Amino acid sequence: MDIVTPAGATSVGLRPPFRRIAAQAAALWSAVFALVHLYWLLGGRAGLPGGLSVLDNTPLLVIDIIAIPLCAVAAALALALIRPWGERLPARGLLWAARGTAVLLIVHAAPSVPDWLALAAGHRSVAELDAMARFATVLYEPFFLAGGLLFGCAVFGRRLLPERGGRR
Repeated sequence: MDIVTPAGATSVGLRPPFRRIAAQAAALWSAVFALVHLYWLLGGRAGLPGGLSVLDNTPLLVIDIIAIPLCAVAAALALALIRPWGERLPARGLLWAARGTAVLLIVHAAPSVPDWLALAAGHRSVAELDAMARFATVLYEPFFLAGGLLFGCAVFGRRLLPERGGRR
């Protein structure tokens, strides 16, 4: 577990370059996801199940409208973990937000795990899934899991020093 003082001295744990790369990848993941949602919001259909349009589906339209700024905030959150301007933010809140993001994204993908296991074991085939289940199982939920793992790696091993509140 890394313990980082405000001056930046670290103890043993995951190496900072690993976490820096994970945070950069989490920021990129968030930005790409925001752009995908913006594309869908503007009427794009690539990546969606056949015949589905976000503009014709009110719940998906609302989700996209909410998801775009959330993804932008997630990108900023990931960058705040590694950029100097992030040190001006409250360390405790920053770490809790990043950890919470990791957990939320992983939990979002968790319901697809039985389908992934059934596919991997050969008990089901992708052809057996309807269009929406195929979209969720093969594309959408793995993307959520990847984001959760990236955020998790970006904060893994970080903790606050009780007396100083420093973090890294």
